[in-house]
Amino acid sequence: MSNETNPPKPIDDDHWEIYVTYVDDNPAVILVDIGIANAVPLPGLSKLVWVWVHIRERDEDGFPTEEEDFRLNEVEDLVTECFTELNIRYVGRITTDGRREFYFYTDDFERFQTLATAAMQSAPEYRFDIDEAEDAEWTHYSTVLYPAAEDFQQIHNQNVITRLMQEGDSLSEPRPVDHFANFKTETDRETFVAAAAELGFEAVSRPEVQGEAEFPYSVGLLRVDSVDPETIDAVTFELFELAEQHHGEYDGWTSPVVK
Repeated sequence: MSNETNPPKPIDDDHWEIYVTYVDDNPAVILVDIGIANAVPLPGLSKLVWVWVHIRERDEDGFPTEEEDFRLNEVEDLVTECFTELNIRYVGRITTDGRREFYFYTDDFERFQTLATAAMQSAPEYRFDIDEAEDAEWTHYSTVLYPAAEDFQQIHNQNVITRLMQEGDSLSEPRPVDHFANFKTETDRETFVAAAAELGFEAVSRPEVQGEAEFPYSVGLLRVDSVDPETIDAVTFELFELAEQHHGEYDGWTSPVVK
């Protein structure tokens, strides 16, 4: 009998993503460490603990003003950098409903509470709450913080937009945008193409993958659209849902740089 144990799953210590969603029916912005997703739950860290900082100057959606957001980033540094002597992992934050919520996993709530309280004394203008919950399976991380498939699409959209802006694109001009989707059967692909055509998308390619691929039937679509965040999110979410309805998967978009 082998005495070998499974190797630890890899952790990418520098992979954080941010996205906009809803939490308890309130608009929310979530920043989350997705680099640990393949390795959770991390051993020995069974307690979900948090610091909720109450926003002082907020807009109608419960988000901080630009000036206060800068100060809250300083508070985040205070809170996340005070645990050097504690077995702990910072996994994400939620900004929603007039709060910025910082979430961690640890094995020692009492020590966490002491250190976090001391750190918050450097931000005396803020009210804050500290609490804990047993969460050995990291359910809060997996079901609240971690992006759903639609959220990952939003993250992808923002990454493409960032690259376009870095190349000088103003995002203001409509342009031909290429979209891609993959399907399990040729029939699913063709019914999707027909439905997309009713929305003004033209099928410009139909590549097929040889071998054992789960989604071997692909399609490239083309339509002229703007690529500002609001527009491209709406377009891609529509195609995402349409592909799902036809048992497929939406696979992203590309755009030429328009200056």
